Amino acid sequence: MAKVLVIYAHPETKTYSTTDKFYQQFITSYREAHPEDTIIEHNVSEYMPFPLNKIAVSIYNKALVNQPLNPDESRFNDARQQWIDEFIAADKYVFVNPMYNLFIPSEMKSYLDIVMQVSQTFHYTDQGIMEGLLHGKKAIHLQTAGGDYHGSTGRPDLSQLDLGHQYIGAVLHVMGVDDFTGLYAEGMDQSPAHAPEIMAAAFDRAEQAGRTF
Repeated sequence: MAKVLVIYAHPETKTYSTTDKFYQQFITSYREAHPEDTIIEHNVSEYMPFPLNKIAVSIYNKALVNQPLNPDESRFNDARQQWIDEFIAADKYVFVNPMYNLFIPSEMKSYLDIVMQVSQTFHYTDQGIMEGLLHGKKAIHLQTAGGDYHGSTGRPDLSQLDLGHQYIGAVLHVMGVDDFTGLYAEGMDQSPAHAPEIMAAAFDRAEQAGRTF
């Protein structure tokens, strides 16, 4: 039985959400194919409690000189550690977001800042090289975008502009997770006349990916 951790970065709305529809196709298919797995979902756009704020910086600086934490810092540190432990314990990661100006939402960036922790998810070798501590894990990135960045609709490949996917992959690589793929629903705003067929094809890919992930 695998533990699947879903990091979803998009505000919950009652209106139609392409990102949510895309994700639901994937996760419904996944549940049907892997009924024994445990799935934990966090929408970090709704709840992101531990950013790199002044408390986090104070904790870091005190750790460097072995100073004790005050009560507020201890509570913050203990709660943040639970998120780190959860990330370490997961077998599979699912990152879900719309593209925001060629990048991921800020809340997802903040989440990655939490879990990318030296001595816990990566460390430095004696030669000063960053080396991941998470092994045998896999990840997938589900992303929606109004423009076509990966040639999904037959347009030129502009994947070099997808800085968010590159960033998630780089962070995961540093932490030792190299089994990482992307799944995209994109081009609906760029080609609105073809939006229904674009989404239908994307939903088919999401369903297939859910079965095999």
